[in-house]
Amino acid sequence: MRDTELCKRLLVLQEPWDISRVRVDVQSQELHAYLTTGKPWFGRSPFEQHKWRWRHVNVGAYKTYIHATLPDEGGIANEPLPFLGSVGKDYTHGLARRVIDCLQAGLGYRQVCELLGIDVYLAWQIRHAISEGQFSGAGDKLAAQMSAEEDAEQARQSIPATGDPVWFNLLESDQPFHANMLGLKLLLARTRQEFARLASEDAKIIRVNAVRRFFIRHENQLGDEIAQLDKFRSQAEAVSYE
Repeated sequence: MRDTELCKRLLVLQEPWDISRVRVDVQSQELHAYLTTGKPWFGRSPFEQHKWRWRHVNVGAYKTYIHATLPDEGGIANEPLPFLGSVGKDYTHGLARRVIDCLQAGLGYRQVCELLGIDVYLAWQIRHAISEGQFSGAGDKLAAQMSAEEDAEQARQSIPATGDPVWFNLLESDQPFHANMLGLKLLLARTRQEFARLASEDAKIIRVNAVRRFFIRHENQLGDEIAQLDKFRSQAEAVSYE
């Protein structure tokens, strides 16, 4: 069986959608499926442009990404098919529904991230969509549950939340930050260089989450570094009051 046919069955594609090619990155454990639809024209699908990319539910241990273009015409309804996502979103409808099912089954927010292998930023997008009522079957009760859980978790943690200005002050500042772990030194050096060139707020949040996840994973070893974050927070507050 060809890779495209096997992937088509794993993703449970519905006509007229098909897979033009599959790319598997063994090193990073990623599977990329490129979807097409419409009648071929001289051997080429009119919608084979792959304008959007969405994260989908994992296939085995592989993070799965769907590449496709949502057609604007041609009689194809833009239904919320599980293997597709919405314009401007980073996740498929299927992944969002899986997150909702896990939450409704009683799993915690961080447990869902670990179970499905998704990062905090992507989970935050889905959480925001749930709060905005964009998914049927996920009502106010679930949104309130997620909000309460997140608030309680942040209250327990000594590591600042993603939206805390301390992270921006840390990454935008040239002031020295003493890091004992080599991994943190390299991460901060690279992220600070990238941060200065980023114009998008979303791109900056992604970098902030990467640094914050490092702090969370190594919290027990980063007591001095976490204490330094308080100094950067104080400096940020002082600047805001000037």
